[in-house]
Amino acid sequence: MRPSSIVRFDRLYLASIAVGLIGNILEWPLTMARLAENPDTAALGSTAAVAAGGMIAIGVVIALLLWFFIAQRGSNVAKWILVVFTVFAIGSLVLGFTTGAVIHDAGGIVRLVAVALQTAAVAFLFRPDAAAWFAPAIVDEDI
Repeated sequence: MRPSSIVRFDRLYLASIAVGLIGNILEWPLTMARLAENPDTAALGSTAAVAAGGMIAIGVVIALLLWFFIAQRGSNVAKWILVVFTVFAIGSLVLGFTTGAVIHDAGGIVRLVAVALQTAAVAFLFRPDAAAWFAPAIVDEDI
């Protein structure tokens, strides 16, 4: 039976992935406009759009793999990888808001919500009842 903190992590982290996808959909026209403005990416044409979509898809696959290894397998390594990604996401968001790279529109607000959900999810991984989930399994060799 999974601890309640891991169940809460499940819900919050999967919600953060879904909200992040909604943010990507909302920001897609802006992303395409930025790619068209940049001479390096404009020369690529539709290949740039395919690459941007591919990067989003790879990000979702990585997020789902981390979720699987943390929530289903109790991987300590995956937990710490997610912690690093979360710290990076928080730092990128703060930097983006201060430099104006993250616009204060619906896409920016959705990105803020996604990072907040991810941060809350990660916090549940450090609650006392989650510690046993990440403890190595003890195998009795006397059997």
